[in-house]
Amino acid sequence: MPEEFSRSNRAYRQPLQQQLPEEARNKLRQKRYRSRLTSFSRLIKPLRTIAFVLLIISLCYLAITQLRHLFFNTSYFEIKTLEVSGNVTLSREYLLKTAGLAPGLKLFSLDREAIRNSLINEPLIKDVSVNLEGLYTLKLAIVERLPALYAKVGIAFYEIADDGVIISTEGMGEKNLPVVTGLKLQTMRAGDSLVSNDDYYIARNWVKSLGDRILPDISEINFSSVQNPYLVLVTGEKVFPRSVEDFKNRYDFLRALLDNLRKNNVEPFYLDMRAPSQIVVRPKKGTGATQGNRGPVAGG
Repeated sequence: MPEEFSRSNRAYRQPLQQQLPEEARNKLRQKRYRSRLTSFSRLIKPLRTIAFVLLIISLCYLAITQLRHLFFNTSYFEIKTLEVSGNVTLSREYLLKTAGLAPGLKLFSLDREAIRNSLINEPLIKDVSVNLEGLYTLKLAIVERLPALYAKVGIAFYEIADDGVIISTEGMGEKNLPVVTGLKLQTMRAGDSLVSNDDYYIARNWVKSLGDRILPDISEINFSSVQNPYLVLVTGEKVFPRSVEDFKNRYDFLRALLDNLRKNNVEPFYLDMRAPSQIVVRPKKGTGATQGNRGPVAGG
């Protein structure tokens, strides 16, 4: 039964199209053609979109390649001039080397913060600004630290700036700076800060207070005992002051006393100014005082 039904079905289908008139068959063919054309036109739009996207991607890649060549393989975006100002002790060559700069640096490789950090690590540099002028000129404005005093540690003279930063530990005292001794700085290194060192600030206050009028006559100020410092004059006398202000107030009297002692061939071993209104003189042996005698006492 199924086989007979299948045969009858085929026999029914085949003659159906063959029995259609020619005009009907043409219409059917046209309908099929329009259906295929419609299906193809539906595919055209996404294909055009894909082609447009591929074209844009190609153009962008070409543009990026050309821009990369322009920026990184040509001299158009290179730093051509390096200017350095404000440096007194440090040479231009040293600063550029420390900053890692050279003509030909690509503008888009420029990291101003990294340059500043490289330079600010140099103990002698207090501040630095890195500015780009136009496309081709890079300017470094340097502010150097100025040494305020020497701290003698062993045989070395540590140069210390006014802000408490140790500039150098390799000096030999060749600069005309006040000399402070007795500070415990053996573990300190160049670049370290003495901001939290109370003894340093007491010493710095003495140096500032004595000023240009008295400091040239002082060989060193010793702070082995911060509560009881002493001074050594350039003429060799050791002086125990009561305080920095008292020493300043009585300094002229001290100078007059020393002149008078020299006239009398008395060479002081030390002078003690810690009494409120007296200066006690301890002469050296054999210079006008008997051993054990404190020597003259002057009011002032």
